[in-house]
Amino acid sequence: MRQPSGAFTMCEDGEEDTRAVYCAVAVATLLDIPLSPLFDLAPDWLSDCQTYEGGFGAIPGAEAHGGYTYCSFTALYLLNKPTQCRLNDLCRWLSFRQMRYEGGFQVGIARTTDR
Repeated sequence: MRQPSGAFTMCEDGEEDTRAVYCAVAVATLLDIPLSPLFDLAPDWLSDCQTYEGGFGAIPGAEAHGGYTYCSFTALYLLNKPTQCRLNDLCRWLSFRQMRYEGGFQVGIARTTDR
């Protein structure tokens, strides 16, 4: 369900987060539903979810996480707005999440790898 902020929820009175935006954009894209005006505010909201580190959190001000980063950037890409985020910071954050010795991807700072 679209919220005035540009975010989406999965159900009535549900929490807003980037997963819901991604799911809504993905479904609309698959079903060839026009993206405008339904998602006009979503890129701004998603950009607000990008942290100072470069990754994306679930909501504005939340800690960056690999899953939310995937949902946020993929939604921006599907909305043809990938440059609305700080791409250099995102690439840096992502590259630092690949762990050399463990051989996996770390979903967040100071977390173990997910293999």
